[in-house]
Amino acid sequence: NTSMTLISDTFTASSTPSKARLVVFAELVDDLNTDINASVTRDNATFNAVTLTDEGFQAGSSGIKIFTGSTPLTGSASPQFQLRWKVVGSSMTGENKIHGVALQWA
Repeated sequence: NTSMTLISDTFTASSTPSKARLVVFAELVDDLNTDINASVTRDNATFNAVTLTDEGFQAGSSGIKIFTGSTPLTGSASPQFQLRWKVVGSSMTGENKIHGVALQWA
C-alpha cells in the first residue's frame, strides 16, 4: 500500500502527563518524518507530532533500526490521561516494516 495508519490501544496514566517519548523499532525505506510520521495524544483528540531521530541499528549494521523522539503533550479535552500513539505513512513507495513501538510519559 502507499498509505497506512497504525494507532495503539489506550494507555491510562495516573495523572495528566505533560511530555511523551516514543521509540519505534522498524525497517523504513521511505523518508522519516516526511512519508512516515508519528504522534502522541493524551486526550484522544489532539495528536502532538513526534520528530523521530534515527538512533542506528538494533544490532549489527543492517535490519531493524531504532527511532526515538519526544513531544510536549497539549491536549485539553477530557480526560487528559488516556494516551495513544499513532504512526502514519503516506506516499510510501517501498516496503516499510514496523516491528514495535514503545511509549513513555511524564
